[in-house]
Amino acid sequence: MAKILKFFENLEKILNPEGQCQFVSLNLRTVPKDTDTKISFMELSQFLQNLFREIDAIATELKKDETILVSVKNQKTLRTCFQLITSLGVSRCLIPGLGINLSKRCSSAANLHPLTLSDEEKYEMLIECTDFFTRCYMVPVLKNIIVTLHLSDYLAALIQLSFAPLKKPGTYDNFTMTHDLYNRLHIDRKKYLKVYEHLVENCFQPILMKELLVLQGVTDPRPPAFVKRVIAKEMSCRLLAPGGFLSLIRCFIESYGIDSGFEWKKIDLICKIVAAKHGTGSDNDYLSNICSQLKNILESNNTHYLSTAVACVLMLNETYPQSEAVQGLVKIIFQTLVYDELSLRPSLPGTIALSAQEVERAVNMLHACVYTTKLDWPAALLHPNLYLLFMIGIQCTKNEEMKTKIKEILIKLLESLCQNDVRCTMIKLLFGNDEERVTKISVEEYEAGIAVKFVSDVAEYPTKDALEYFITLLKASSNLTFVQAIFESSLQILIDLTEKRKVKRNKNILLTPEDDPIILDNIDEKYVDILQLLSEICTYPKVISTLKESPTGVLNFIEYFLMRNFGNSDDECVTIALVVLNTILENSSDNKDIEKMFNNITPMLKRMAEDDSGLNNILCKEALSLIKCNKPQQPETACAKAIADVFDPLLPVRAHGIIELTKLIDAKNPEAISKKHFIFCLFQDQLKDSDSYIYLAAINGIASLGSLCTEDVLHVLCREFIQIPDQLAHIQTSKDQNSLAELKLKIGDIIVKVTRKLGEMAVVHKTILLNTMLSACRHEDPFIRASALSNLAEIALVLHYRVGSIIYEILLCVWSIIETDPAVECRRAAVMVISSLLKGLGKDTLIELKDNLLPIYRTLKELYRDPDEDPTVRLHAQIALEELNDIVKQFLIPTLSMENRSFVLREPKDIVFK
Repeated sequence: MAKILKFFENLEKILNPEGQCQFVSLNLRTVPKDTDTKISFMELSQFLQNLFREIDAIATELKKDETILVSVKNQKTLRTCFQLITSLGVSRCLIPGLGINLSKRCSSAANLHPLTLSDEEKYEMLIECTDFFTRCYMVPVLKNIIVTLHLSDYLAALIQLSFAPLKKPGTYDNFTMTHDLYNRLHIDRKKYLKVYEHLVENCFQPILMKELLVLQGVTDPRPPAFVKRVIAKEMSCRLLAPGGFLSLIRCFIESYGIDSGFEWKKIDLICKIVAAKHGTGSDNDYLSNICSQLKNILESNNTHYLSTAVACVLMLNETYPQSEAVQGLVKIIFQTLVYDELSLRPSLPGTIALSAQEVERAVNMLHACVYTTKLDWPAALLHPNLYLLFMIGIQCTKNEEMKTKIKEILIKLLESLCQNDVRCTMIKLLFGNDEERVTKISVEEYEAGIAVKFVSDVAEYPTKDALEYFITLLKASSNLTFVQAIFESSLQILIDLTEKRKVKRNKNILLTPEDDPIILDNIDEKYVDILQLLSEICTYPKVISTLKESPTGVLNFIEYFLMRNFGNSDDECVTIALVVLNTILENSSDNKDIEKMFNNITPMLKRMAEDDSGLNNILCKEALSLIKCNKPQQPETACAKAIADVFDPLLPVRAHGIIELTKLIDAKNPEAISKKHFIFCLFQDQLKDSDSYIYLAAINGIASLGSLCTEDVLHVLCREFIQIPDQLAHIQTSKDQNSLAELKLKIGDIIVKVTRKLGEMAVVHKTILLNTMLSACRHEDPFIRASALSNLAEIALVLHYRVGSIIYEILLCVWSIIETDPAVECRRAAVMVISSLLKGLGKDTLIELKDNLLPIYRTLKELYRDPDEDPTVRLHAQIALEELNDIVKQFLIPTLSMENRSFVLREPKDIVFK
């Protein structure tokens, strides 16, 4: 270790301005360019040899003992040495256009004095520096400096020595190529060619490819032709080598987190590089090589480079659509989840068609295709995956990440459907695939994930779950055109099902006896599901917006049920048609065009409005009024605006709506008070939100309704205090635990606040209040136990300690905590509860506590006299003892009244009104 430190000291002396003043500082930096001072080749060579000698000595010591650690200071010294060697010995000896210009790498390069060397001197200097780099490359510490900082310089020197064209022996202008010199150069070329081949084979490929591209992209001047040929050939070889495509991706995309769809220019450049044929083989050979590498990336569990791989497959499919290798990759990506392909596979029932890992991989590839790339993804290849992907989405409940990805894929695919395909796709997704198959498929969820398996008989399609999931997808979509297409398709499906039910009803009238019950068949079930879907989406703001912009799409539905259905006013479809009609009329701005549009159905509406026996006459009258522009223009109230904000998809807007409703209730707003039960249901629904800000705002809103819906409010608050919702209770870190505890403490404070507002009326609800706090006293968190005891004392104070027989449960709970609880905070709160209880009961203590009074006194006395007890616990015990002492004194020695009543005339008598 002492030797290597000495070598570093020698290097520092060489690099010291005093040591190099005769060479670097004087000759290279401070000498004006117009002077005649020149740097000789011998001086430069001697300076570099001094550096080589010391660094070689350091390398020898590092080879002997690989455990030697080089300090940060010494590593900086080595980097400085390599920079000097590169600047003085390599960069100035390279052919113009080969390597990075020194002026592009260092701002002070312009201050360096021009170095005038002959071609022979440059060649000798370049050989010396290249040999030095080759020796250093064998030492890990020095290799790291070369690879990270000077690999492009090392490559440029090797390319020049190995591939630069040599002149034939002869006499040229100012130069004579002798046979001896030619043979020597030829031998050196073979030597450095081996070094170059060893370097490119064993160097870290992403960095190597990056540095080669840097050398190829040099401008001012451009690289020589032989350099471009060498680099292009080497890049092709590196790309076609095993793992070459992955190295190319890592060359452009250095960090793991970048390949998420945002480096579009880099991904597009990689796609163009891959789409162009490389190497001397045929197109099929090249595509087979690249496709095998792409397949390895697609089939691996590494999702970091999946977007780039999928983008390259799409580009290859566009460039080489007839290639079998490319079509094989397309099949892996786009046909893994195709129901028709899987169902035609011959397989035994019970066997796995797609394992959980295969399903997850297929979902990741589809997600990378439709969601994280900006390329035009082929809709025709993706749409066949809709049915099975929808079935997987219904069953996926445990893996949240996969659930989100499936949802995003389905929304993108559904939004890309053309108008003619929406209705067929809806029928298939909502009611299942009615086509008979030889092999049946089912989707099941396990702990490991979602698996697809073959079964002997197809189980009943989960139409209810499918309907709920489809509505969830529709809510998440922001494409108004898609929402409008779904709504219009739903109306058309309802018309078709109505026609089928009419035909079936006519057959049943002829074939079925009058006394037989009517059994719902498949058509009736579909009819009910579509009615439920329409009832769910009719009031969505997105649907209302589409009806406002383009109401003509639903005219066919309205005219069918009001005109062709012969005005059957009791039919539920007529009711839906009237609701849709009124929704259009209420949100329309140009009433003249609306009156012309619905001119055909006005007579039928008048006829139905006059029929008081029907159930839809009110809707008909409202529609007629709206058509004639008789609707009253009511401004939007503060309560209505706040309620609308609660349904907004943006979280801050929802929170604002909840807070505004709470303020309106506190201000006794008449409209808010009249809708108290509706607002209470809104607040209660917001308790399901996973965001704590929304949750606490909803809790505060429910608390504000305490005086209006007392029983319901206390029931909800006490339930939330005991059982925090599941979506907030996934405790994994200490931060989550603290957040959950703070949430519960705030709810406890809100319960106490509501109890104080109730005042004397709180005694009616004493059972649920006291039992809630007693249950919380058993919580595992000591702060929650202490808070529950404090809340218990506050509630007892509001109740004026009229707690009845529950007082014995309170004493038992307090006693257990004092004797067994390890947390000092809980014991302090327990003694404080006894002190508060004694003070509140006053002289009734002897009657209420009876036999429990003596154990209380003994326990308090032991706590007060124990010198090892917590000072706060002893203080509370002292206060309780003093309170008990005052009570007993007042009972044994009552205070005599010294008041003397005097009257001027006579004793006043009560006045009785007759």
